[in-house]
Amino acid sequence: MRVHRITLHNFAGVDSVEVVFDTSGVTVIEGDNEAGKTTIVTALDLLLDRKVRDRSGKQDVKAIRPVHYDADPEVEAEISTGPYRFVFSKRWGRTSSKNATALKVTAPSQEQLTGDEAHDRAYEILDETLDASLLRALQVHQGTELLLPTFQDTELGAALDVAAGSAAGGDRHGDLWTAIEVEYSDYWTPTGREKSSVAESRHRLEEAEAKVAMLEEQLRGIESDAKTAAQLSDNEPRLVEATNDSAKTRDKCRRQVETAETLEDDLKARQRELDDADRDYGRALVDQTRREELVDDLRGQEDELAEMTAKTEQSAPALAAAQSRNKDAEDAWRSAQEQLGEAQQASELADRDREHLRQIIEAQQFSDRHQRLLAAQQQFDQADDIIDAIDLSDEDVSQIEAAERTLIQAQAAAQAGSATVTSTALNDVTLVLDGKAAQVAQGDEQVFHVADSIEIAVPEVLRLTIAAGVEARQLAGDVAEATAELRRLCKQAGVSDLTEARVTHQRRVDAERERREAHLAIERDRADLTVDEIAKRAKRLAARVAAYETERVAQAPLPPDEKSATRAALDLQDELKERRSEFEDAESARDRAQAALHTEEKNHAVLDASISAAERATVAARQKLESARAQTSDHELDERVASTSATAHHAGRVRDSALSRLEAADVTSLRSRLSNAEAVVKRAEKQLADNRSQLRDLLISLELRGEHGLETQLWNARGDQDRLAAEHRSLEARAAAAKLLHNVFKRRRVEAQQRYRAPFKRHIEQFGSIVYGSSFKVDIGDDLGIERRTLEGVTLGVSQLSTGAREQLGIIARLACAAIVSPDGGGAPVVLDDALGWSDPSRLQGMGAVINTAGDDCQVIILTCTPGRYAHVGNAKVVQLRAAMNSER
Repeated sequence: MRVHRITLHNFAGVDSVEVVFDTSGVTVIEGDNEAGKTTIVTALDLLLDRKVRDRSGKQDVKAIRPVHYDADPEVEAEISTGPYRFVFSKRWGRTSSKNATALKVTAPSQEQLTGDEAHDRAYEILDETLDASLLRALQVHQGTELLLPTFQDTELGAALDVAAGSAAGGDRHGDLWTAIEVEYSDYWTPTGREKSSVAESRHRLEEAEAKVAMLEEQLRGIESDAKTAAQLSDNEPRLVEATNDSAKTRDKCRRQVETAETLEDDLKARQRELDDADRDYGRALVDQTRREELVDDLRGQEDELAEMTAKTEQSAPALAAAQSRNKDAEDAWRSAQEQLGEAQQASELADRDREHLRQIIEAQQFSDRHQRLLAAQQQFDQADDIIDAIDLSDEDVSQIEAAERTLIQAQAAAQAGSATVTSTALNDVTLVLDGKAAQVAQGDEQVFHVADSIEIAVPEVLRLTIAAGVEARQLAGDVAEATAELRRLCKQAGVSDLTEARVTHQRRVDAERERREAHLAIERDRADLTVDEIAKRAKRLAARVAAYETERVAQAPLPPDEKSATRAALDLQDELKERRSEFEDAESARDRAQAALHTEEKNHAVLDASISAAERATVAARQKLESARAQTSDHELDERVASTSATAHHAGRVRDSALSRLEAADVTSLRSRLSNAEAVVKRAEKQLADNRSQLRDLLISLELRGEHGLETQLWNARGDQDRLAAEHRSLEARAAAAKLLHNVFKRRRVEAQQRYRAPFKRHIEQFGSIVYGSSFKVDIGDDLGIERRTLEGVTLGVSQLSTGAREQLGIIARLACAAIVSPDGGGAPVVLDDALGWSDPSRLQGMGAVINTAGDDCQVIILTCTPGRYAHVGNAKVVQLRAAMNSER
């Protein structure tokens, strides 16, 4: 199980708090005393208690109600357990209408329930996925007795079975085990090391094998070197011939490249001649084009001057007409402007009159609204006074009704089980009953029910005492107890009997209904304003109405009502729109006339400026052409273009011929073949030199080594090796068989004792070594509780340890259990409420590392008022919990 989030409202001393936990790791909740840390754990336990429904009257529920104000406690938690993830919440109300239980399941499928269905479904999920005993065992509560946990009734046993495998039976053959140990001791020491006889046999065999390998390697080396020397000698003539052939090929390629490079130089010279001829031809073409442009420019300037002169003569009548139209449009615009002003003033007066009449209605509405609010507030206050005076809930009435039923049942049982005495007077007589005299006439019959005892006396004649049996007295006691309980409940509720309780409670119910109705009326009339704001607005509107009637000075009369004012305002708005439209049309006509006049005036000015510019441009173009012809005539330019064109064509043909000869020579391929031929020569020369050097070195080495009788030495060494190998195989086989048999029997004996507890013991020792060092060991009992602790060779029982050490072992055991059963979201969170208060700083540092390590496999929740105590938990998520108790309500 993992707790993702928990939220509390009005829970014991906590007004409101929400905590989000790290679901796979450590969450440290820090806060001062009475900040609500322990309350969070209490709330979670109460939420997960199947016996506590939202209507429960148990003492646990009464204890969580706030004492400093009237509110209903609520708790909500988001939890994942097994395949499920859900949000579960409860509210314990003072009345049944305020009780609430809700369950929203988001995985593996959506479910949403309320009431008892939500309660029952939540505990179906918890019963299916959560071990309640494990949940309790993994919690360390503040102020509880310091006890080390045991887990024999939790799911830890099943998890350890999975971790350890199925159990194996122990060996009960004592004699066989003794014989195995004797055989084992011939070859192995008690610690499992080989004895010297086996090691010496192996060492002798290894020496013989090394000697044979050395001699074989020497013979193989001589044979290989002799074969290599013969191959190198045979390679000599072939390598010499290859070197000479590659040199001839290189020289031939070099001559071909030199010839092709001569053709490249000739192509470059021809290209330069062509470039010079193209440049001269291009200059001649540019000069000829410029001359033609001068002639065209003069002709164009003369044509444009003639066109501008004709346009100027045609524009004079149009200018005079535009001036006349502009004057008429200006007069029409001024007339339309005066009419628009008059219509606008009339429309504004009509709008003000309409707004004044509307404010008269609005002022009356706000005044009525204010009176309704005052009446509703008075009703609300009266109902609230009744509710405050009557503290009588549905539950109180139900208890009084139940007490009265109990009294009636007790009285009926007492009457049925009591003694009955019937007396009949034979004469008129004075009868004294328990000291009280009464006159009884002749023939009267008296019936008495005796619940306890009664004394009947006839003065100076008879005294009779009648006592009921034990059962009747017990029934009378039940009646007395029921009567006392009914009186106590009535006194507590402030009523005399059940009838008054019902009447009083009905008065409270009626008052609550009237208060709700008054509240709705207030909200309906108030809307988004306060009562004072509504009163101020009514007053402000009334003042505006009075002021307008005084300030209005227009000649037109005020309309009789808002409807007439609205109709008049709309009519004047239509007239205003018509006058505005006429004004806009006149203004547009004036603007168009002005624009047309401006355009004609601008065109006339542009034509005058254009004629002047055209005259100047024509004179300049004529002068520029005459100057150019004075330097070079048109005929001379034509002859120069023809001459340079012929020269450029001839140079191009010569360049193309040189390019064809170079392309036929393929100089790029010739250079590639030359580069390859030079590389071939270098490689052949290197191969020849390397062959001669290797041959010389091998001949010297063979001459120096010789054979030195190596084959005879090798034959003798192989014989020694075979003999020693046979002896060692026999010895080694016996030793291996003895060791295998010994280890199998020993392992089975140990597994029979330790298999079940080993995984749990391993986890505890792994965590404990972080705090105490590698010498830390524990002994685990059959109930999976820690019985003894060993540290630096000293073993002590748990009861002999200090308070701090026992607390540390208890936390380590819980963390180890949670780490085993919690993979993939299983198990339950470890909850530590102000633990480790007995630990010194060095132990706190180690315990911080243990908690941090365990957080990798399980969820750990820590609550503390001492933040420094858990400062060594490396990856902890820290939640600062401020004091949530509010005493000012």
